[in-house]
Amino acid sequence: MNVKEEAHYWKEQIDLKKIWAPALLILMGIVLMITATALFLELAEDVWEQEKLTFDHIIMNYFQSVESGTLTNTLRILTETGSIWWISAASVITVLFLWLKKRDVHGVVFFILAIAGGGIFIFVLKYFFQRERPTLAPEYDGYGYSFPSGHALGSFILYGFIIYLIGREKRFFKTRMFAIGLLSVLILSIGFSRVYLQVHYPSDILAGYAVGMIWLICCIFSMEMMKVYRDKDKRTYLSNLIYHRK
Repeated sequence: MNVKEEAHYWKEQIDLKKIWAPALLILMGIVLMITATALFLELAEDVWEQEKLTFDHIIMNYFQSVESGTLTNTLRILTETGSIWWISAASVITVLFLWLKKRDVHGVVFFILAIAGGGIFIFVLKYFFQRERPTLAPEYDGYGYSFPSGHALGSFILYGFIIYLIGREKRFFKTRMFAIGLLSVLILSIGFSRVYLQVHYPSDILAGYAVGMIWLICCIFSMEMMKVYRDKDKRTYLSNLIYHRK
């Protein structure tokens, strides 16, 4: 194999990587969406038919048995990171960052769409299912209907979108991995706190995560497709410009 053939071979390998990497991500997204949809539909059917979910009561009884003042105070603070006020404030900061620092118009639009859409979903679904909470506790934002969990859905969309933004950066790999891990733990911890504080059933949390995942993937996929078409239009425009100048 001469130098030209070797260069051509490696160019083809690089091109294949550019094709397969996005294809695998798309496939993973589709699998996650199908799984999340199946999970939500299963839980929704049980809640609609007012069936008692055994695992709900087993988990909640266990949490009651391990209650402690220190853990309760810690989770009381932690649960606020999934509240509507916290998510609203964090959303404003994220929008300002995307607009002023990154100049990412598509990012701003789809982030707002993700957060606002999540709010609409939670309002409609709670009103539709009208599941009563295990305990009414306004001091923990434990009021209104229970299914699905607004804290779980909202935190999954907010922190999930931020994880996506961090993941697409190119620099500081170790720092990015640490931040992604920390945010992932935060998402799970918020769900844990809602069950521990007895304001949600575990099935509420799972349903919130499922709907949040479906909507987040839809928004991110739509944004990426928009960017692909935008870049394609730019290349077409530049090609036409160069052609006409000739």
